[in-house]
Amino acid sequence: MKYFLIFIVIMFSFQSMGQEKKKKGFSTLPGWSGGYRYYYDLDEDEKSKLRIFGKYKQKSGSTIKFGWDKQTGRNLNDWNADDDGVIFFEQEFKF
Repeated sequence: MKYFLIFIVIMFSFQSMGQEKKKKGFSTLPGWSGGYRYYYDLDEDEKSKLRIFGKYKQKSGSTIKFGWDKQTGRNLNDWNADDDGVIFFEQEFKF
């Protein structure tokens, strides 16, 4: 039984090593994408935040991300028009 298990392990390890090929691929497709993130604070602190962002991924794998972040208060109906948001830019190079 011990030799049978050793034989099976060796057979599967050779099989997995033979299938490894260096493929050039992407984690996601290149192009534009967008989205939002809403942090809802359940405490009484009224620190909920809304983040709206866009992202462009190039064929080389490099990305450019930009967005707007704003503290909304207790919920989206308690929008404070006097409070400015934060604009952010993020750039990532793949090498």
